[in-house]
Amino acid sequence: MAQATVAKMMGRLALLSGLFVVPVFLLWAGHQWRYKGARMRGAFWGGLIAHSVAALLATGAALYRPAEWDGGDLWRGFIGFWSMLVLFAIGAVAGAMINGRADRADPGGGE
Repeated sequence: MAQATVAKMMGRLALLSGLFVVPVFLLWAGHQWRYKGARMRGAFWGGLIAHSVAALLATGAALYRPAEWDGGDLWRGFIGFWSMLVLFAIGAVAGAMINGRADRADPGGGE
């Protein structure tokens, strides 16, 4: 019984973090990372794009037959509760890697 309560609380914390903490972090990072280099800009844009896609997926999962959503629905639960947090992190890492690779290939900055 206690594990089920903890699992529900973790899902709610992930949802709230994805809804509020990640956008506040992106707001801060968009200002602070503006001149930090290509890798940081890539991390920002990767995280922003991935979070936006995840928000659309979470909204779609929440609206698709909500009366049939039960505790055993793994994928819908992941998309609804965890996707905004997890996909943000994956997108930020992917954006940093892609722009970091492009930065190493052209150290002159495209000049």
